[in-house]
Amino acid sequence: MNQRAVTIAVLSACWASAAWAGRPLSTDDAGTAEVGQCYLETWAEKAGPQRSLVVSPGCGVAPGVELGGAYSHLSPRGPVRGTGEVFLKWVPEAASVATPVGELQFGLRLALPLEKPAATSWRRSGAVVLGLASLQLSEAWTMHANVGRESERATSVTATVLNLAVAWAPSPQWLVFAESSGNNRRATFGGTTHSVGARWWLVPEKLGVDLTAARSIDAGTPTLWTIGLGWYGLAP
Repeated sequence: MNQRAVTIAVLSACWASAAWAGRPLSTDDAGTAEVGQCYLETWAEKAGPQRSLVVSPGCGVAPGVELGGAYSHLSPRGPVRGTGEVFLKWVPEAASVATPVGELQFGLRLALPLEKPAATSWRRSGAVVLGLASLQLSEAWTMHANVGRESERATSVTATVLNLAVAWAPSPQWLVFAESSGNNRRATFGGTTHSVGARWWLVPEKLGVDLTAARSIDAGTPTLWTIGLGWYGLAP
C-alpha cells in the first residue's frame, strides 16, 4: 500500500471512529441530549495531504434517546466524494449502577455508515453496534468505554472494536482527555489509534472549541489533527 493510500485509510478510519462520539472524544459517552434539545458539532481534519470537513447534528427525541448523523466532505476528492452516518443512541435511566468508585451508566449505540461514490448515489458502507459505559469517578474525572462490532459492506469483514478514554475537567472552562481505539481487523479498519486533546468552553456546556491529535500505530501513517466547534442546548 503506497503512502497516499495509507494516508487516506488512516483519515477514513479515524473519522469513522470520531463520528461515533460527541466531540472532542472519539470514544462515546453513555449520555444523550435532553428531550427537545439539539446540538451541532463541526470540525476540520488533516492527516498528511488529506483533509476533511465534518458536520454532525443530533437531537434528543425521547427520554434517553438521541437521533443524529454526520457528513464529511473529503479533499482532495477521489472515487468516494463524501462519507457520513446516521445513528440512534439509547441510554435508559434504569441502566445506572452505584459503585464504590462512582456512578456507572450504560447505553447502546446503533449506526449506519454511508458513502457517496462519484458515479452513484449515497449507499450504506457498513454497520456499527456499540455498548457504552461511563464511570463518573468525581466531578473532575470520568472514564468511558465502548465495545461492540463494526462491519464493512464492501469486504464483508466484521471486527470487534474497543474504545477507552479518560477525561479530566480541571475547571468549568477546560476538558482534557486521552484515549485509545482499536479492533481485531486492522488490515481493514486500521491499527490501534491513540489520541490526546482538549476543549475550551467559551460558554460552559454551551459553546466549546477543541483541538485533538491522533496517531495510528501502523508504520508510516501521519498524525491526524482536528480543530472543531460544538454548540449545545439548541432548540430545534
